[in-house]
Amino acid sequence: MKKQLSFTNNQHGFFLPYVLFITAIVLFVLTVNTNTYKNDIRIIHNHLEQLKIETLVQMGREKFKVETGTHTDERGTVSYSFPPGNVKIIYNRLTPTEYRLFFTVETGEKTYTNINTLQLNEPIEKVYKE
Repeated sequence: MKKQLSFTNNQHGFFLPYVLFITAIVLFVLTVNTNTYKNDIRIIHNHLEQLKIETLVQMGREKFKVETGTHTDERGTVSYSFPPGNVKIIYNRLTPTEYRLFFTVETGEKTYTNINTLQLNEPIEKVYKE
């Protein structure tokens, strides 16, 4: 006759600590994975919002560059409305080929400001006269 192991026949609950330990590990792993997933979703959302803002800045800058012949004042404000959001540019002409641009970008969720310089290849007066 085969000898039976004492922990398989014992009715005193030898398996309970193992079951509790394995259950605790499984719950811990599930909780960590759930929190990691939530953080990844938040990071992706913020990254997409940042891409939208950077795209709006580039779109506003290029549209301003195309329309530079119409901006003959030393200082001024222009506003553009694009599908992802609105761009407001306050410009200051430093030289005939250089502008200081202050961007205010508004999306549905955030407002972003940025200052940069626009350097043109030739003076505005020359482009405007042609």
